[in-house]
Amino acid sequence: MEYRLSNIEVILLSIVNEKPSYAYEIDKTIDLREMRRWVRVGVASIYQVLKKLEERNLVYSQREKEGSMPERKRYYVTDDGKTALVEQSKRLLSSLEWYYLDLNVGLETSDLLTPEEMAECLTKRLARVQLNKKRLEEMYATGNDKAKKKAVIKNLINFRGAEAKFLQELLKELPAHCHSRGGCPSRPKR
Repeated sequence: MEYRLSNIEVILLSIVNEKPSYAYEIDKTIDLREMRRWVRVGVASIYQVLKKLEERNLVYSQREKEGSMPERKRYYVTDDGKTALVEQSKRLLSSLEWYYLDLNVGLETSDLLTPEEMAECLTKRLARVQLNKKRLEEMYATGNDKAKKKAVIKNLINFRGAEAKFLQELLKELPAHCHSRGGCPSRPKR
């Protein structure tokens, strides 16, 4: 049987496979590992995805009560869930994905901006990219994290480095006079 899972489904299944967990614990694990830097997952979607995984028999839940805490559902991975997780890990590591980047959408609509506005926006983004890359490099250098977390951080560093290089080249391609205080020739008022 072939399983096709979304990235969020894979992440949640992976966390439950490591340790049977409540939805709240899964959310805290995502925060602790800073996964929201590279995968979009909200608190509400955790509950929805767990329900979907349970309907597909990839996880099962048991209601449990600990002390004076209210009764909660703890999720456990099934044998089918483990098989699906292995399949998806292999697929994700060996396949090529497309990049759905906000930057590309901004570039597509950038003809609405003057070259001066474009240069200002790209310069701001470049500064943010460089700062983020520096922080990631510090995390990588000082962290005693598991090999997989270090690999994710290193991958993000490389992406930020490539983005910084691209932005620098793009800024150079803009008319030179856009970078001076005099600005660029104005476009007609919108």
